[in-house]
Amino acid sequence: MSGPSFSIRKRLADCKAAGKPFVFPWVGMPGVAQAAQIARMGFDAVALDLQHSTIDMGEAAKMVAAINMVGTPSVLRILWNDPGIVGFAFDMGAAAVIAPMTNSVAQVEALVKAAKYPPVGQRSWGGYTMLQAAGVTAAEYLKESNKQTLVFAMVETQDALDVLDKIAAVKGLDGLFVGPSDLSIALSNGAKIDRLGAQTLDVMKKVAASCMAKGLVAGAFAGTIDGVKAYHEIGFEFIAGPTDTELSRMGATAFLTDVGKG
Repeated sequence: MSGPSFSIRKRLADCKAAGKPFVFPWVGMPGVAQAAQIARMGFDAVALDLQHSTIDMGEAAKMVAAINMVGTPSVLRILWNDPGIVGFAFDMGAAAVIAPMTNSVAQVEALVKAAKYPPVGQRSWGGYTMLQAAGVTAAEYLKESNKQTLVFAMVETQDALDVLDKIAAVKGLDGLFVGPSDLSIALSNGAKIDRLGAQTLDVMKKVAASCMAKGLVAGAFAGTIDGVKAYHEIGFEFIAGPTDTELSRMGATAFLTDVGKG
């Protein structure tokens, strides 16, 4: 399978074989040109955040197309765990979907039902952009998409942690994705955001172990180089690195330092 939306599993496998994390930026600013440029920077994929950004679904469709045109897989963290939004994301050519609000077995089962075709789920057929992004015929897409595309349930609340192993056992789920900011807020009863705190990391180790036991992909938002390294060390392989604003800040800081104005 040659298209970007069907290449994500191979890229993941190649990173794992090399002992390296699968790393991608987290984009929250709308803009087709920017998305295409970031897709050319050498990351393993590009993620668009629809939940906490000004990217709407119409703009996301254009940005996914631009990312796919470069040959890079696109990942969508969708606005909500809603069947219509899940189907939209995959129909627009996303290689992976990360869904928030997956705090129970029933919610994760609903997510999988929307993301997978029968017999695993009940995804509706349509949206020929998906065929272009996968680089296959309709018959091939129907046959392979359940295996080639990825759907992640977010783990970021105490409710989800209470049924972690049951969520991980949901048939058709491809991975768990930790939102460590919300997770640390939940663990501290609203007292702090502590993405690299001991308590947060201890819980994240349990998530990674659950993924390993069930054959799932362990994912998380890191945001920083230190975060990527720390999460990879405890078993995470699918990791969001810098945000688009952080990429800009890092470039500006390096430039200003080099010209003596930093």
